[in-house]
Amino acid sequence: RDLFLFACYTGTAYADTVSITEENLFRDEEGSLWLKYHRKKNKMLARVKLLPEALAMLEKYKDPTRPTLLPPQEFRVLRGNMKSLRVLSGISMDLVYHVGRHSFASLVTLEEGVPIETISRMLGHNNIQTTQIYARVTPKKLFEDMDKFIEANKDFKFAL
Repeated sequence: RDLFLFACYTGTAYADTVSITEENLFRDEEGSLWLKYHRKKNKMLARVKLLPEALAMLEKYKDPTRPTLLPPQEFRVLRGNMKSLRVLSGISMDLVYHVGRHSFASLVTLEEGVPIETISRMLGHNNIQTTQIYARVTPKKLFEDMDKFIEANKDFKFAL
């Protein structure tokens, strides 16, 4: 469960999540902790500022004897655990690890106003079209964007 939640908070793919190390962490000028790594899939650089929930998870699993920040889990075991989570939570669709990456792109970032170009960089995509597949526009985001558009153009007279 926690590995999946880490993907929801960071947008990391499974292969990247289980291989990140202390070397992948850095602090910015304000002291915020970032995750910076090259994706296993395409070698693209991905960078994401760690949310408090992700930081708490790293702290929870901190183990100086392990080379990775999070405990590794065989992918088939992870898949079995994901199926159990799906059943326990009453979700009807197949719950796979990659849903966490999509959740990060759509709900955590895009819906909160982060531009899709920035999300693309966070996810380590080399093509913004890939990010567009991940970052689905939710009804909430659509309504908010239309409200912003209307507010910004309230004094503009549209010709009929």
